[in-house]
Parts: sequence; C-alpha cells; structure tokens
Amino acid sequence: MNTVLMAIAIIKDGDEVLLRKVDPAKNPYNEPWALFGGRIDGEGTVNELLNIELGERWDINVSVDEKLWWDEEVKIDHDGKTKRFIYLDALCSVASGSVTPVNKNEQLEWVDLSNISNYSLNPPSLVVLKRLSYL
Repeated sequence: MNTVLMAIAIIKDGDEVLLRKVDPAKNPYNEPWALFGGRIDGEGTVNELLNIELGERWDINVSVDEKLWWDEEVKIDHDGKTKRFIYLDALCSVASGSVTPVNKNEQLEWVDLSNISNYSLNPPSLVVLKRLSYL
C-alpha cells in the first residue's frame, strides 16, 4: 500500500478558523467543509511545501505557529487506489495573500469557533478540530 504524506494547516486568526467548501467534483468525502492542506512531495521543508500548495491553490501563504501532531487514515485516492494518508497537522496564521479562492467552485469562509459546529466537516478536519477542543 502506498503512503501519501499531507500537511494540514489549521489557519486561525483570533477566534476564527478559515474553512473551505470543497469543489464537489474533487471531494473524496460527503462533507463539504474542510481545513487546508496538500501533499508533501519534493524537496523542501514542510512549511515551504505547504506554502507552495496553498499559494497555487488559494493564493495565500502561512506561517506555522505550532506543529501539533499527526493523524492517519486509509482511503481511496483520486486515482482509484487505496492508500494510507498521514496528516501532519499545524496551527498556522496567514502571512500573506488575499485569502480568496482560486477555483470558482470553492468557497472560503472565516468561521467563528462558537459557530464551527454548524458546518459539515470532512473526517480529517473533524478529528483535528475536536482534538483542539474547537468542537
């Protein structure tokens, strides 16, 4: 079984967390809302590779404020193959960028922590936000 390494950014500003409503055509889950992240491929630090992904897909760069932990799940990837995904979770803040979606089929929203339970979150995001006691 192949393993995919992913960096997950919990982008926070005060009492708000930035969520994205995933393009349904690209969403491997039934739940539409998610945190940000991307595959860790190539050379560079996790922070550098995360910012490449975030910059290309959402026009933002983040600073990693705290490295948290890791999670894993086994699921079917976009290519139809079952893979083990390992998520490296990090609490981040926006360093630069416009925080606007590059893909017109996605929506970005700053969500107050007191309202986050009203969002249908994908399983990896739910795990992280519960661990942070945001849910």
